[in-house]
Formats: sequence, structure tokens, C-alpha cells
Amino acid sequence: MYNESYWIGKEVEGRYKDIYTIFFRKDYKKELIEEYPHVYFTIEFINDCIKKQDFKCIEDIIHTTKKTITIEANKECLNDIPLSIFNHVHIIYRIKDINIERLKQADTISVDADWYRVYQVTKMQMIKTYPDDYKYDLKI
Repeated sequence: MYNESYWIGKEVEGRYKDIYTIFFRKDYKKELIEEYPHVYFTIEFINDCIKKQDFKCIEDIIHTTKKTITIEANKECLNDIPLSIFNHVHIIYRIKDINIERLKQADTISVDADWYRVYQVTKMQMIKTYPDDYKYDLKI
């Protein structure tokens, strides 16, 4: 939900699609996570943790609950996420490139990780999320 600090809804992206989720963009409220199996921290939240060098709220969830946690990351922040978090959460790695919309379904997206280390997937194998998929998110 645009401009909201936190909200609830079904996850519509990634491998945990359709799981009832609480999302945090700014203000983390521990008491809100109890009834949700999945906790999601946006890139804004993660960037703030990096800036403050404080990941205590995520570490607390890892060590005291059995919640599934997803965090967003991009190339600017991925290396700044502590291993104590990195190794225990699901990461949605965001790459922004509007040209993917132009590709045909059978075209291949290729990410060069290093010299002769390439990851590829055809566009048709990817999960596409539409703006309408977010319509059931709720402010709390």
C-alpha cells in the first residue's frame, strides 16, 4: 500500500504468493505479527535498517518465532545485509528494467553474475504481478 507504514494482505509476489502477510515499510510493531504466518520487510525498511545499523527487530523474529520472513533487496543494499539476517530470510532481489515488458513470453532473461556464470529464465516461467493483484491489501 502506497505510503503506508504497515498493512496486511496476501503476498502476491515470489515463492510465498497467496500467504496471508503483514508488510512493514516504516514502523515495525511486534504485536502485529502474531496472527500472520509471513512477515515482509520492504526495501525502504531494509534501507533504514542499514542506515541505522539496526536489524534487531528482524533478528528477534528469527530467534523467537517460527514466522516466514521475506525482505526486499537490490544491488545497492544486498551486501550491507548482515549474514545473521541474510542466511535466515527469503530475499526478493529487485532489478528494475522496464524493457522486460517488451519481451515475448518465450524470450529469455539472462543475468550475468560473473564471467561464464549466468542465470537464465524464460519470461513465461516468471510470476507476473499486476496492479490489480494488490487490491485486497488492507490498512490496519
